[in-house]
Amino acid sequence: MLLLRALKIGKALFKYSWETHQPKNGTISDGFREAKGGVSMQTAAFLTYNQIGREGNVRDGWHEANGRRAFVLQNTKGEGSYRNGGPIGTARREEEVGELWAKVQEVLPELDHVVVYVGTDGSEQAIALARQLPASKVTFVACDCNLLFKEMLIQAMGLKEAGRVLCECGGHRTMEFLFRNFLSTGTLQPARPEEA
Repeated sequence: MLLLRALKIGKALFKYSWETHQPKNGTISDGFREAKGGVSMQTAAFLTYNQIGREGNVRDGWHEANGRRAFVLQNTKGEGSYRNGGPIGTARREEEVGELWAKVQEVLPELDHVVVYVGTDGSEQAIALARQLPASKVTFVACDCNLLFKEMLIQAMGLKEAGRVLCECGGHRTMEFLFRNFLSTGTLQPARPEEA
């Protein structure tokens, strides 16, 4: 009984850590804009092994609005999405993350920030690959499933200073909100899915 209570307290503390460890001032470009020909770029990538949004109406690739650019990489095969059924398993999700990350690396010099969904399965691969970037250029979006484990991985990979946003399981709505909000405002203002 005491152990169970200690685990609940630990989970609550880590949730608090995720809720309070947001990108500084909600702006993803502060302090790490990349100068290209004297012009600061306002770009971000959004990577998830699920789909962004429930309807699958956000296409892969570059999106532009209000002088900002967002690069979307997602699982468009419907594996594990709302549209086409259940989970695809850890090994397949890790493979999917690896394939998506390879595409991010192609445009990495153009990016100010990378937003990565870390779910129950496949989060280890996503976190391990994100360590290739400075922590200031990464925001993790995660549900509270195995949150303690995810936080320990983030710490172990040296990404303590990375941004964190709690979301619903699957992250579909939160990732869509963050994507649309970035294009509109240039910030990563987290919101509860019901507000998105």
